[in-house]
Amino acid sequence: MIRELARKYGTWQRIEILSDVGIIGIPFDRTPEELRPFAEDLLRTLRLRSVWGRYRGVDEVSRVGKYVHLAGERVSEVIYKEHGFKFVLDFTKVFFSQKLMFEHDRLSRLVREGEVVINMFAGFGPLSIMSCKRGNPRAVYSIDINPFAYYYNLVNADLNRAYCVIPMWRDAFEVINELPEADRIFAPLPELADKAYEVAIRRLKPGGTLHLFAQVEVQKGEDPVKVAMSKYRGAFFARVVRSYKPGVYHVIVDIKAD
Repeated sequence: MIRELARKYGTWQRIEILSDVGIIGIPFDRTPEELRPFAEDLLRTLRLRSVWGRYRGVDEVSRVGKYVHLAGERVSEVIYKEHGFKFVLDFTKVFFSQKLMFEHDRLSRLVREGEVVINMFAGFGPLSIMSCKRGNPRAVYSIDINPFAYYYNLVNADLNRAYCVIPMWRDAFEVINELPEADRIFAPLPELADKAYEVAIRRLKPGGTLHLFAQVEVQKGEDPVKVAMSKYRGAFFARVVRSYKPGVYHVIVDIKAD
């Protein structure tokens, strides 16, 4: 049904449904005004409360996307479900991407009992909470500089009874040196990968693991995975998370500390 509506209005971008709210990716060649008839039709057909448009890209510091309201009520706080967990979030105030579902699942299953885990850029808490519940680590220090992300991290840790999650409203680059040495560090901010690598690798115990989300630029014919693995000492696994734009990829790199 959604595909039929998208074809009808000539909209090729991905459409996400969160609870009773729809989000339309705004194409480069369309304006929000041009998308409003499609949004109204989507609202009626799927019986949604609200429809929003999302521009490509996020704020470099807060990682929050830019949205515009298109139809229905001005509602942006939703209940989002992922891998059996339930999260509350306002997608206009915190970073949100369903494209990270696979990595949330994969990485959280690597966490082991008794580990000290640091999540440098935790957002509303999905990876931290899944890691806590699945791996039973000693602690997951769940950091974000965005106050709204910190708030939803608190809410979601309580909602999922993830009591080993310790939400922190701080700058990860400053507070990480105040925390215990970690067995595992998550650094899911590709735009600041090099800076995160330099800081995080020094806070790992010998043999600890850094899961670094990197932004990799490649020339035609180059493999972004090979480029990423050659860049970071200790890399032993990598995979492409998504294509960001032509010649630029977001790659997750797993790195072992000396």
